[in-house]
Amino acid sequence: MDMLKIYFDYFMFLVRQQMEGASVTVFLMTCAIAVIAFLLLFFLIEKFTGKKISSNKKRAIILMAVYACFIFQIAFYRRFGLEKSVIHTRIYFGFKKYDGTMDEKQVVYSFLNVIFFIPWGVLIASAMNNNFRRVIMTVVYSFLTSLLIEVMQYVTMTGATEVTDLVTNVTGGFIGCLLFMIADQLYEKVKGLRKNEHEETI
Repeated sequence: MDMLKIYFDYFMFLVRQQMEGASVTVFLMTCAIAVIAFLLLFFLIEKFTGKKISSNKKRAIILMAVYACFIFQIAFYRRFGLEKSVIHTRIYFGFKKYDGTMDEKQVVYSFLNVIFFIPWGVLIASAMNNNFRRVIMTVVYSFLTSLLIEVMQYVTMTGATEVTDLVTNVTGGFIGCLLFMIADQLYEKVKGLRKNEHEETI
């Protein structure tokens, strides 16, 4: 029980730390700009190609843009600069320190990185039309998004660039993709059962 409390306290501390200094105004402004930009892009694509973009894909991309603004808010905008750029190439989840003990804070930090990217994986998967593309594109886009964050943190010296973050972020995106596929299959089964029940009553 004490161990659970330690992990919970670390989790709440890290959440507060990640959100500290975040600006609601900046978040809303970047969201508004991103949404307007994508709506204009949808309009131009449909006008010049003659192809209709499905409302489901539009909705998924808009939500992805909003969540991307949230990710970059906590990972980049709010941070103070470091004295120099730092790169950590060692993959370290905190399960075992050099002395053989567990680094509880790092374990929770790694878990939090996974959690932050689960919604990202759900949104990417929802924009795709088959499970194969969902898995591949979720992994690719999660990796590219995480890599962009790490590169920006290195260039602007607003955070340490860590390979561990790439791994945990991609893992979170992949889990989000799996959750979406499971939910989508359950929804299709329920819809099929309701359709059969409706046909039997006619």
